Amino acid sequence: NAFLAGRAWHYPKRLNVELMNEAAQFFVGKHDFSAFMAQGSNVSTTVREVIYADVERVGEEIIFRVAADGFLYNMVRIIVGTLVEVAYGRFEPEDIKLILQSKDRQNAGRTAPAEGLYLNKVNY
Repeated sequence: NAFLAGRAWHYPKRLNVELMNEAAQFFVGKHDFSAFMAQGSNVSTTVREVIYADVERVGEEIIFRVAADGFLYNMVRIIVGTLVEVAYGRFEPEDIKLILQSKDRQNAGRTAPAEGLYLNKVNY
């Protein structure tokens, strides 16, 4: 869709949304998200609580929604990149637990591009 150019990540392969959503559930809860943070970030703690995370297909689009008490630098983009890699078999959904436990960025998937990343709401 030409109207989505630069506004959504066009991924050329069909993705298994069910596997992505299964994997997304492992992010829910309070975890150390060091493995899902870009290098060079200066924060006092890498522990965040994800309230919900879900993936759904709406027509030809795949929508990932996540709510948390805070986000680390590139955290959502790295989560999305990892979920895409679950969808085509590099990781199993259960691997998310191991990646979180490792606290090592090199164990997570690639960083998804910023196209399609939108802040929907901020609560105080």
